[in-house]
Amino acid sequence: MVNLVGAEDHTGNVIYENIEKLMEMEGVTPHIYGKKETRPFRKMGHVTIVHSDYRKRSSDRTTSQTVNQRNK
Repeated sequence: MVNLVGAEDHTGNVIYENIEKLMEMEGVTPHIYGKKETRPFRKMGHVTIVHSDYRKRSSDRTTSQTVNQRNK
């Protein structure tokens, strides 16, 4: 599991970057909490990764960590 948290230096409307990449991955499920405003380190959701091949999970985790929230 990878937590999706607000960027350290951003407050305001949420923008999820790279979420489309996660939607295309097998065994990767993003859970978005629907909060409209982000603040530094505020938990906005998480990504669950389930895959039988550990190497594949590690690659997906790296991609999942690139999903960002920041203000407009």
